[in-house]
Amino acid sequence: MLNFQKYTRSLVSAAVLAGGLFAPGLAAAEITLKVADTFPPGHYIVKEGVEFWIQRVEELTDGEVKIQYFGAGQMGKLRDMFSLTQRGVVDIGYVPPAFNGGTMPLSGVHSLPSLFSSSSVGSPAFLDTINGTVILQNDFLDNGMRPLWGIMTSTYNLFTRGVEVNGVEDMKGLKLKTVAGNMAQAVELLGGSPVDIPSPETYQSIRTGTVDGAIFPATSVYSYKLNEVVDTAVLGIDMFVYYAPFVINEEKWQTLPANVQQALVQAGQEAMARVAAYTDNKVVELEQTLADDGIKVIRLTPEQQTELRGTIAVVADNWVADMESRGLPGGEVLEAFKANIAARQ
Repeated sequence: MLNFQKYTRSLVSAAVLAGGLFAPGLAAAEITLKVADTFPPGHYIVKEGVEFWIQRVEELTDGEVKIQYFGAGQMGKLRDMFSLTQRGVVDIGYVPPAFNGGTMPLSGVHSLPSLFSSSSVGSPAFLDTINGTVILQNDFLDNGMRPLWGIMTSTYNLFTRGVEVNGVEDMKGLKLKTVAGNMAQAVELLGGSPVDIPSPETYQSIRTGTVDGAIFPATSVYSYKLNEVVDTAVLGIDMFVYYAPFVINEEKWQTLPANVQQALVQAGQEAMARVAAYTDNKVVELEQTLADDGIKVIRLTPEQQTELRGTIAVVADNWVADMESRGLPGGEVLEAFKANIAARQ
């Protein structure tokens, strides 16, 4: 298994040997990179992570790199981000595997239930797993892109509007916003009807009654203003975690000097740690914040959580079987991820 720091050093060393560093005495030309995402204005990943990362890249390169940031879907919708980055329309894009399962199948390991509960554990553990397994080649490099940094959201729970919900048993028959794949399968096992809707469309879908609610990361409820349209929160479900990575077009990466590559990676590591800590701290505060805003909060008991996890445990078995039926090492990747999680705890 490849350690991420060793991986980073090897990338930089290779670039040096390839002549990526500027010759002594030559002035460095300014490099402009286009960065795009679809997070709404004020989203905590943007405020705590992206803005910090941009500033750090410019600091670490002494102004050699300038970043043009296009947030809030200015360059395209969430499902466009893969293509925009792959084609080089943007240099660095927000490309979540959960919305690109057909082309990034092994990355789906991050969304299996009950693997970890802390973003500070899961975020670096998954980046280690990407860079230390076939995920890097199969899901990223083969698609013309390379991961720089990413963040695990808080765990996903249930938020509803206009329906009587007192626990997980009341999910039966509810239409719920989900992400296709592992989360949708878990919702079906619990009796709900999953509807694959991009996060930016969740507010409108709940408000208009297209869905009864959403399986959503608790710390993103306020970023997407869902507190305005939901009236009940069921916490402790913790069935899913979403990975939000920023990736760079591989051709663009190969044109960058080694010092710039190093700055992009170092700033990414710092941004990842910063956002992960913020995420974990916010989880602690969230239950009271929701209650203060008049939202009915239900927290599952330990016994209910154990029962739920038993019901959806088959999701991991199904995922491994599906990957291996396609000739992909699902079991090996899952074990690598578990080992990296254990090493971070």
